[in-house]
Amino acid sequence: MRYTWLTIIILLFGIDGWATAPLTIDEAVRLALQNNPQIHEQMAYREAATMGERSTRTDFFPRLSAAYAYQSLAEAPFVNINGNQVTTNSRDQHHWEVTLSQPLFSGFAISARHRIAQLGLSTQDLALQQTRQMIILNVKTRCFDLLMAKKNLAVAKSSTAALAAHETDVRKFYENGLGPLNDLLKAQVARADALQRQHRAEADVQQVLTALCLLLGRDLDPPIDIRETQQANTPLPARDALVDQALTDRPEIAMMAQAIQSKASEQQVAKSDYYPRIELTGKYQQDGNDLGARDNRYTNQYNASVGLQARWTFFEFGKTRAKAIRAKAEQRALEQGLAAMRDDIRLQVVQAYLDLDVAAKNIQTATTALDQAREHWRITNLLYQQQLTTSTEVLDARSFLDRAQSAFHEAHYGYGAAMARLEWAMGKGEP
Repeated sequence: MRYTWLTIIILLFGIDGWATAPLTIDEAVRLALQNNPQIHEQMAYREAATMGERSTRTDFFPRLSAAYAYQSLAEAPFVNINGNQVTTNSRDQHHWEVTLSQPLFSGFAISARHRIAQLGLSTQDLALQQTRQMIILNVKTRCFDLLMAKKNLAVAKSSTAALAAHETDVRKFYENGLGPLNDLLKAQVARADALQRQHRAEADVQQVLTALCLLLGRDLDPPIDIRETQQANTPLPARDALVDQALTDRPEIAMMAQAIQSKASEQQVAKSDYYPRIELTGKYQQDGNDLGARDNRYTNQYNASVGLQARWTFFEFGKTRAKAIRAKAEQRALEQGLAAMRDDIRLQVVQAYLDLDVAAKNIQTATTALDQAREHWRITNLLYQQQLTTSTEVLDARSFLDRAQSAFHEAHYGYGAAMARLEWAMGKGEP
């Protein structure tokens, strides 16, 4: 009974029912954001930046250290007092200490390094966002490429079949003495050329499919299929508004701004060498002639101290000044880079906006041209079958139809790809 139901299910749904269901473009994007190795790479860098920020934060807190020393002398140390030799310590000397140090002033270096680490963590967040946006663009582009490649393959197969049928018609006319051999040869060459284009289209489908599978982190078996989508041709805001949005939302702008802030903090770190380093220290120590330094018959066994330590290197032959000037120059370079980046982003938005406008206009033109090409092919094919036109006219009509079909699909999928590029140029996030 179980096998009977299994047979019924297979007959109802077919073997293809077990294959992977077609993905929408948004589903493909979400799948890529989960599996793409570039995403995981950026997440690992972000984790490293998080640990770096935590590391610099600990510099604000006290440091606890311990030290242990042992030495064995050839002779016990002594002093002469009124001609008498008095032993002052044992031959085996053990010493251990615990020190607690709290930085009080570092010339603002500690806070500047922590600020650099915070900016580094924030920059990694932006880098992750940038990578995700680039993955979204690549996935959407590959999805439209796959849909286009499959349409091209369908056009190539249809053209091969139509030209094969036309070759049959030409052969019949030739065998009945109603057509020249030259027409048959032309038809055969045209069919062979269409078959070559079909083979090329099949390879293009596999190539795009492989690239998409790599983006999604999926195997080629079972093959991925993308569901057809209707692109809504909606009016866009003014171009200047899109440019302003891009300059606000693009992560590259924020990353460059944070790099400039980081260079300002690097200058502060470099200039900190102009100031002294001041630390508050507390120490506890023990000295003795046993391993734990608990036995001492000559001096006090233990001692404790609190002290203030200041260190100041006030002359290094211009090294401090050179480091500060270097960081300042790098900051100026980044500021100029930010200005150039803003210009590039403006150009990217304008280019994507114009591409989208051209694609939207081409959809109507391509639709009209396709209807005309189909009718031209139908009429020309019927006229030839009645010997009212030439085989060359039929081949030309088929060529026009193939180009019109390709242009129609390019207009539709080109609109989707142009929209994806515009969303990326504007810094738009995930769907």
